[in-house]
Amino acid sequence: MSADNFYWYASILIFIPWFLIILAPNGRYTELVAFAAAVILLVAAAVFTFLYLTGPNVEGGFFSLEGFKNLFRSKEMLLTGWLNYLSFCLLVGLWQSHDARNLQIGHIFVIPGLLLTMLTGPSGLLLYLLVRFLKTRKWDIK
Repeated sequence: MSADNFYWYASILIFIPWFLIILAPNGRYTELVAFAAAVILLVAAAVFTFLYLTGPNVEGGFFSLEGFKNLFRSKEMLLTGWLNYLSFCLLVGLWQSHDARNLQIGHIFVIPGLLLTMLTGPSGLLLYLLVRFLKTRKWDIK
């Protein structure tokens, strides 16, 4: 499958686990589906990275900003970055939902953080941590 096609499918299908986390956080298969989706995205990122690094047009490197910029001129490496972003945010959202359930934080208070995590990553995590602190009065994460 081409990088363009995989980007399109991943960008659309990522909404399935997010909808489950947001709309059915206690569903029987919610955590399994979300975790499996994140792992599939990470494996795909590894495959596209391997294909790029073993291909004939390798440009760039990790040890200078210019080299790193050149890596992302490749569709495969750009897709790798996107897949890492999608999977990491999904895992963070999964943790938020799971952690809130363990701490008995009402899911209605978690939804804004989940939506922000899905869209902007770190700001959603920050919002969840703030909600978590306001509900538990603790910063520690156990």
